[in-house]
Amino acid sequence: MVLLHPLFMGTAQLPSEGTDPTIPERSESIWRCLCAGKYGIDHPFYNPLAMPPEAWAALGCRRVLVTTAELDRARDRGRKYVEALRGSAWGGEEAALYETEGEEHLYYLLKHARTNSVAAEKAANEMAAVASFINRGRCAPNCNISRSTL
Repeated sequence: MVLLHPLFMGTAQLPSEGTDPTIPERSESIWRCLCAGKYGIDHPFYNPLAMPPEAWAALGCRRVLVTTAELDRARDRGRKYVEALRGSAWGGEEAALYETEGEEHLYYLLKHARTNSVAAEKAANEMAAVASFINRGRCAPNCNISRSTL
C-alpha cells in the first residue's frame, strides 16, 4: 500500500499542525460532511492513530510506504502512522517513510512543481521512491526511503 501525503486528523493537535485552535473544529466539519456525520474526527477512518495496536493486525497488506513533506501540516500524522504500524500487531513485512524537504502538502500537484525545476526534481525523486518501493528496492540512487523491515 502506498499513501501519498495522507491527510489524517484527530482531536489532539500534533506539532506540524500548529497551534490554531480552530483546526480540529474545521477538520471535523469537513470530515462530518464527507461521511454524512456518521463518524467523529477520532474515528479510525480519519484518525488511524486512535486504533489500539492490536487492531492494526486487520490491515490487509504486507508492505506500506507513506510519503509526506517537511512543510505539510499533516506531516507528523504520516510519521506517526508509520511508527504506529511498526509498533503494532500488524503482521506486515515493511513500513517505510519518504519525506520531501522544503515542500508542502501535495506540492507535486501545484503549479510551481511544473514550473520550478527544483520542485519538479523533488517530485520526480518522490515518484522514483514510490516506484522503487513497488519494485521492492530496485531503487534509483536518490530515492532515500526510510525503511524498516519488521
